[in-house]
Amino acid sequence: MTMDLLKISKALADATRFKILKILMAKGEISCSELEGHFTLSQPTISHHSKILFDCGLIHAKKDGQHSLLSVNKKLLEKYLTSLKEELVK
Repeated sequence: MTMDLLKISKALADATRFKILKILMAKGEISCSELEGHFTLSQPTISHHSKILFDCGLIHAKKDGQHSLLSVNKKLLEKYLTSLKEELVK
C-alpha cells in the first residue's frame, strides 16, 4: 500500500473534509468564501481542512484577483479510487 493512498484516505476520513470534497464535486470551481457559506465553522477551520486536501493533491487552488478558487483534482481522485479498489481486492 502506498503512502499516498493512506494519506488521501486519512484526509477523507474527516467529515468536514469529505463534505468539502462533495461540495466541490457538485459546484465545480468555487471561491473559498463561497465554500465557507456551506459551513457554520470559522474561516480558519475551513482553511485548515482545505489545506489538508490541497496538500494531498485532492483539490486545486488558483488565484483569481484577491480570491482563491478551489476545485477537485478529478484525475487524482479517480486514480485514488482505482488504487483503493485494487488494494482492497488483493
